[in-house]
Amino acid sequence: MYEKDNEFILRIRRGEETPIVEMYRLYRDEFIIWSTSQFPIQIEQAKDTFQDAIIDFQENVKSGKLVTLSSSVKTYLFQIAKYKIINLLKREKRNTYIEETELINREKQDYMLAEEMKYKLEDIKQAISNLPEDCQKLLKLYYFKEYDMNSIARELNYKNSDTAKSKKSICMRKLLIELNKLSKILVL
Repeated sequence: MYEKDNEFILRIRRGEETPIVEMYRLYRDEFIIWSTSQFPIQIEQAKDTFQDAIIDFQENVKSGKLVTLSSSVKTYLFQIAKYKIINLLKREKRNTYIEETELINREKQDYMLAEEMKYKLEDIKQAISNLPEDCQKLLKLYYFKEYDMNSIARELNYKNSDTAKSKKSICMRKLLIELNKLSKILVL
């Protein structure tokens, strides 16, 4: 352990605040540069994360969780902050996925309600059976088995979920054409 690092711990344990301020000033800018180059985060997120790591460091020293270091203070701080960033990114990914799923479900519900008012389920099934096989599979996976776009892409060997979304859009247009044909036949 470095002499200055040992001094930081002793001073914090005695209740001094200045070592925290010193550590913050010493390592903050370096951490921001490092973290924004290593992770897809904004500068403000890096600043907040580093500040949280400093607070955790201080609490660990004061509580006795951290008595000695097997690395430098800088390494210890960066590790704490790195795991905070990883957790932040996981939460953001989870939230984004949930928001996208809710949006897709609302879209599906709105569409299905509108279509059910317009067409009977039997008409929809008949129209789907008139579509090319790849469209039949995609629409059945999406609407009847409730697969998400990533699962559909894997199941149907598409490049990615964006390809699946694009293909779904094309298939929906074809389905509406088929439904219109059926409604004209039924009217006549």
